Amino acid sequence: MKKNLKLIFLIFSSLQLTAQDKSDAKLIVSIVVDQMRTDYLTRFANLYEGGFKTLMEEGQVFWNAHYSHVPTYTAPGHASIYTGTDPRFHGLIANDWYVVDSGKTSYCVEDKNAMPIGTASNYAKRSPKNILSTTWTDELEWVSNRKSKIFAFSLKDRGAICAAGHLGDAAFWLDKKGFVSSSYYMKKLPKWLENFNKKNDIQSYMSGKWDYLIDKDNYPSPNTSEFERIPKGARNADFPYELEQLYNSDTTYTEAFKGTPQGNQILIDVAIEALKNEKLGIHNNPYPDVLAISFSSTDYLGHSTGIRSHEIIDMYLRLDRQLNTLFNYMNKKIGEDNFIIVLTADHGAADNPSQARIDGMNTDWIAPADLENECRKLILNAGINNEDVLNFSNEQIYIQINDNSNPVNAEIKRKIVRDAILSHPAIMEAWTKEDIQRASDPFSIMRKNGSNKLSGDVFFSLYPGSIIYSKTGTTHGSGYTYDTNVPIIFYGRKSLSSQNHIKRVNVKDIAPTLSYMFGLSLPSACNGNILPLNYN
Repeated sequence: MKKNLKLIFLIFSSLQLTAQDKSDAKLIVSIVVDQMRTDYLTRFANLYEGGFKTLMEEGQVFWNAHYSHVPTYTAPGHASIYTGTDPRFHGLIANDWYVVDSGKTSYCVEDKNAMPIGTASNYAKRSPKNILSTTWTDELEWVSNRKSKIFAFSLKDRGAICAAGHLGDAAFWLDKKGFVSSSYYMKKLPKWLENFNKKNDIQSYMSGKWDYLIDKDNYPSPNTSEFERIPKGARNADFPYELEQLYNSDTTYTEAFKGTPQGNQILIDVAIEALKNEKLGIHNNPYPDVLAISFSSTDYLGHSTGIRSHEIIDMYLRLDRQLNTLFNYMNKKIGEDNFIIVLTADHGAADNPSQARIDGMNTDWIAPADLENECRKLILNAGINNEDVLNFSNEQIYIQINDNSNPVNAEIKRKIVRDAILSHPAIMEAWTKEDIQRASDPFSIMRKNGSNKLSGDVFFSLYPGSIIYSKTGTTHGSGYTYDTNVPIIFYGRKSLSSQNHIKRVNVKDIAPTLSYMFGLSLPSACNGNILPLNYN
């Protein structure tokens, strides 16, 4: 009898805990900062005074959060945030990938059957059809009987679409006409967004000077580096810049804009308009609305100037203040107890290897075309004809398998290619498709998590700190910590206390954690864990 009473008590206690943990927030604000390394929080901490400062001081920060897949790109990262699983299950194995049957490249969110909305550009023929799992936003729509409103914004189509999922009310991204969408989500743009586009065209943001936000002496790195790539529209990489000159020198009229803090500002402005006009978070429904924002300018700029430039520091200081504007608006209009914020990033970035080499690091860069040509020669010398090497992309090689009926011969051919490229001085490790299925070491598993039947035949990685890119700027995509380690912050003044977490967790843990907090079913392919949040 005592045992039965004890069991009943434990069950009752667990039910009470669940009830206490469940959030009654009216709005979830999901923020992704494209290419944000975790150390951007600590390196600039004494210079923050707005949104980042609030989140770090009052939120729960997971300092040791990582991606569990390779390659670490925008689409796989965003999809993992919202599905709670790896690319092998959610389907977005890269931003684009080679398709053997067609001999062409497929873009992650392209959809020839979707029509552009708000523009005539075919670049708006987009949808989430390639995302194979449900997202936590999909599960929210189901459980709320489609009463929850889900609006997602980004400069990049893939940043918005992964957040809105299959059932979201709207995903919007930027082209030269303003924020646009596709027929997958709507028949026409909301009237308030049409008005916003007219009033807030890109040119209206590109006036004045992008100068130091605070005293220049607070910026620790040299002003310029020979390894910074000149930003789009600029004459040189010498900060500060005249915004009008950047705009007028850019024939696309969008790329220069996207690489400035103005790209973040337009997202803040449109997010506030969405909150105001859609009345997000102002309702009596039992389930919350969602405002998802993916800030892309940090990635556009990071690729150009690297991770230690004055420009990147200034952009993050400005984003700190811009976020504060959004948070203050929500405090006033929605109520500080009525929303939670989740902030993370889709990947990090490497130091520029040429600069790191000057500083004594054993790093290097190699141009993509050079690596491919040199590897093709090695493969040819090993007995595989060049016409059988179909494609180099995403640190993978696709080869022609002529005898699909004989898997032994196919595996032998992959091994020949693997062993051939291992003699290249830039390549540290290589694996066949079979290797990553069988191996148990972490780097092999990350490639397994990042691949599916559309992936290549042979996978490879460079040495730590080295990149396949131009000599200037930087990139990302590896399984090393500078690409995998990103911040996770949960903030909710009513339901969550402040706390620092140092245990290693995965970014794919965000989706099941939100599902738990709001009583949702887990996304269909979710394999993340619920994060150990400290509830009030």
